[in-house]
Amino acid sequence: MNARLAVLLVLGATVSAAPASAATDLVELCNKVRPAYVFVEGGSGVVIRPDGVVLTNDHVIHGKRSFTVRLGDGSSFRAKLLGTDPHGDLAALKLELKDGQTVPYLELGDSDTLAIGDETLAVGNPFGLGVLDQSPTFTAGIVSALNHTQNSYTECIVTDTEVNPGNSGGPLIDMAGRVVGINGQISTRFGLRSNTGLGFAISAKQIKFWLPRLEAAGGGEVKHGRITGLGLGGGEPHLAESVRIKDVADGSAAATAGFKPGDMIVKLDDAPVANVRRLAAILGMYPEGHGVQVTVKRDGAEAVLDAKLVAPKRIPIGMNLLRPRGNDFTPRVDDVEENTPAAKAGLKPGDEILAVNGQRLELRDKNAHRAFDRNLRTRFNEGDIVTFTVRRGGGEDKDAEELELRVVAQ
Repeated sequence: MNARLAVLLVLGATVSAAPASAATDLVELCNKVRPAYVFVEGGSGVVIRPDGVVLTNDHVIHGKRSFTVRLGDGSSFRAKLLGTDPHGDLAALKLELKDGQTVPYLELGDSDTLAIGDETLAVGNPFGLGVLDQSPTFTAGIVSALNHTQNSYTECIVTDTEVNPGNSGGPLIDMAGRVVGINGQISTRFGLRSNTGLGFAISAKQIKFWLPRLEAAGGGEVKHGRITGLGLGGGEPHLAESVRIKDVADGSAAATAGFKPGDMIVKLDDAPVANVRRLAAILGMYPEGHGVQVTVKRDGAEAVLDAKLVAPKRIPIGMNLLRPRGNDFTPRVDDVEENTPAAKAGLKPGDEILAVNGQRLELRDKNAHRAFDRNLRTRFNEGDIVTFTVRRGGGEDKDAEELELRVVAQ
């Protein structure tokens, strides 16, 4: 055997040894995780406590309150709904166990310790494949991004770990076998209900805020919270200037917490707030009643304010729009109901709405006009402060005046 061939053979042996070891570790991890997996309504779930508390997605349970579920070890149980968060897509169930009985479970981990590039494992029932052999499927990947917002998921985990319909509600696992997230959404293209390389999971950090309230909900809903009564400054949502407080509604949660016009929000709890989108994302993690500490810049110094989050309550502002005229899709006020927020703000029939909270409107077609009209009727919550910039006097007439009108949804 020549020297070159001997070196190649040694190198070959070295390269083949590492995958064998990694594969053994992954096999052990799958065997550890499997018994705590839960088949739920064609989707997935996971047991997180020995007394049978199960996490899944709200969209998996389809509004039901009682279930027959099967664990990854083959055992079946009746389960009941503890509580649900439809907006955040999280639900908690409880297995009906005999006195003193326990079931396999996985520890709820710390998603704050995750880093981009960390390896993860997804357990699920994609396309119902687990029904065929009575076993869940396992897919491996890495953490692609953190603190992401995807539709109603905020501060979620992005992973390239393959998840598909049927994986919803199943656990995202770290290499120590802990639940660091609940898989629930995927990124798709061309109308195909299959993964394109990005999955989104509700973080364990968010779950820990919600779990006590879900357990106490008696099968009902737990709502998200917000700081009501804040009117934020104009400008683009991605700019820090957008987090400047322009107005505070009397008697609101914001007023009680001590916010003042001119304050600049710079931090929420320990998380820096760069812009209004980031503020909304962080707040999206918390349920109603949760307390937060908000750091604001005021008069050259910083102040820390304690705010209690309030569940939003929809309030109609009391105005309707005219239908578009030909190819002119400028929103114009048709009528204003008496004693409504719109009437109290001074809006009048014929007013052309040019901007909302300083953002100019560009409605280019019927769909955009229809969407804006729908938002006017459904988007406002009690305590909201919204500034409308309107043109009054008609068209481009030189006598037309541009006004800023403050609407308080109370």
